[in-house]
Amino acid sequence: MSKGIEFVTGERALKIGRVLVVSDLHIGIEYRYRKEGIALPSQSERLIQRLESLVRKARAKRLIILGDVKHKVPGTSFQEEREIPAFFRRMLELVEVEVTPGNHDAGIEGLLPGEVTMHPSTGFMLEKVWLCHGHAWPDRAFLDAEHVVIGHQHGGIEFRDKLGYRWTEPVWIRAGLERKRLAERYKELKESTRLRNNQSVKGHKERGGLPEVVLMPVFNKFAGLIAANKMEEIERLYSEGPSPLFRAARRDKARVYMLDGTYLGELGRL
Repeated sequence: MSKGIEFVTGERALKIGRVLVVSDLHIGIEYRYRKEGIALPSQSERLIQRLESLVRKARAKRLIILGDVKHKVPGTSFQEEREIPAFFRRMLELVEVEVTPGNHDAGIEGLLPGEVTMHPSTGFMLEKVWLCHGHAWPDRAFLDAEHVVIGHQHGGIEFRDKLGYRWTEPVWIRAGLERKRLAERYKELKESTRLRNNQSVKGHKERGGLPEVVLMPVFNKFAGLIAANKMEEIERLYSEGPSPLFRAARRDKARVYMLDGTYLGELGRL
């Protein structure tokens, strides 16, 4: 049985036992801002301090980063070449570090200290939780998980006040998967292979034995948000489109939570 996932209240991180999970660091994003005429100093030290605090509070033994460690694509900026190795050396002084790469992470292996564990971009299983960035289809082994945790989407919800002012807040999104959509990719998908020996968790049978998708908020506060209740923005801002798992999810019925745990309701009603 899985130890389950636990959102860290007020933070863009979750725990699985003594494992801390974050996604989308986008180290070096300030380089892009500077090219656009915005003078933003490096935020790497603040990222380190936030993670160090979270690791200590969670008493974590492992830190897993779900992709987009770096920002520039294609290629690597001088800032990333300088700051990414130093970032990971600092984190390794405190905790074991693991990475599953995202779509921004081409060549990331050459920037990481040898002590960092690299997982495939298709993801891996931890305590019946499948972990991956989410930009590509995961390995079919994820079908045996109870949850699949992804980043990539920079999920947020757009709010609007009575005067028409709009703003977007980071959120957690939890959604079931559509069997028919998954079967287009995983042809061997059958319900009888998903439930074994009555070892399903609460809600697992109701989902037909399929994993629940958990969409993480982006960890870097300067990396931007995309309003999930404005789906056209996802198509417009992501040239490669939304995560295939998010496309295969029952989005209208997805449950949306603020970072403080406030339940906002189903995505289709927001």
